[in-house]
Amino acid sequence: MLIIFSIFEKFEINDSVIRLINLHVLLLIIYFFWKCIKIKFKFLSKDKVYFLSLIIFLSPTFRSLTIWPDSRLYGLLFFVIAIFYFLKFLECKEVKSKFICAILNSLFLCISSYFSPNFSLFVIFFLINFFIFFRLTKFMFLIILLNLILSLPAIYYVFFLKIYFFLLSTSEEGMNVYHALNPANKIILISSIFLFHFLPFFFITKLKFKFINFIIIIPIFFISALFFNYDPSVTGGGVFYKISDKFFSNNYFLYIVSLLGLFVLSGISSINYKNFVLIILIFLNNPQLEIYHKYYDPMLLILFFTLFDLNIIRFKLEKKILFFYVYYSAYFCISFFR
Repeated sequence: MLIIFSIFEKFEINDSVIRLINLHVLLLIIYFFWKCIKIKFKFLSKDKVYFLSLIIFLSPTFRSLTIWPDSRLYGLLFFVIAIFYFLKFLECKEVKSKFICAILNSLFLCISSYFSPNFSLFVIFFLINFFIFFRLTKFMFLIILLNLILSLPAIYYVFFLKIYFFLLSTSEEGMNVYHALNPANKIILISSIFLFHFLPFFFITKLKFKFINFIIIIPIFFISALFFNYDPSVTGGGVFYKISDKFFSNNYFLYIVSLLGLFVLSGISSINYKNFVLIILIFLNNPQLEIYHKYYDPMLLILFFTLFDLNIIRFKLEKKILFFYVYYSAYFCISFFR
């Protein structure tokens, strides 16, 4: 993004004008989020759909990065467009219409990934859904072929130039790969961040909890807590990590929240296998050392309302929209005290 905006600098365009342009382009995120909600929640009135889509304005990440140009929001913009065409794919009845939507989904996801590589993993979710419908047909072959062609520059970048961006870190030099990619840190921190964003949804969804989930979650949690070694000097970690560190000077509060987050994740994954795939991709979404809350804001909010199947209760959603505004307004206020 800096390369693109440097073109404006060559023409000596004022920084304020550049930021204004950046702001108005990124408003398209809200526009396409609105279009996605219209498809996903047809039972909502136009006013409520409009009101719901504007919650993105309360995202601290959205508000800050629309003024300070950053590639992540542009990645999110094209990712939301890709989601829109995926929802159109689900909505269409004709095979050719579905194929066109699948192609457009792949194109915009590719653009999204080149702005922000973390979105590239979601190709797995989309391809699974495309394969379920197209099976082993020429349409599926063409979709896979297109994705392979579009991924060639990334394959060259990583495997031939050997630029492993996920191993880069702002931390001290000499840190080993295990420390940088410690899965225990990912499980504890990302589950807590996930719970933070899911809390307003907890009251409007029907989660499924199975006994087997508890048997699996408990050992995963204790092993992760045992090997958790996230360094505060790295910065980041999420809201609950900061609260645990600053107010209690230990990780016990974080562990409690993470355990609750893992149970919620298991309840969501029990609804269907697509939710499980999305959850795995969300954890793999952040391979590098630093785990910032902004990496999942407002991405998780958008995913909850679009790709996840949360068994959202119709009348509760209609009544709780105002609660979403209260919750995210509080989050916005908290962001001032980071």
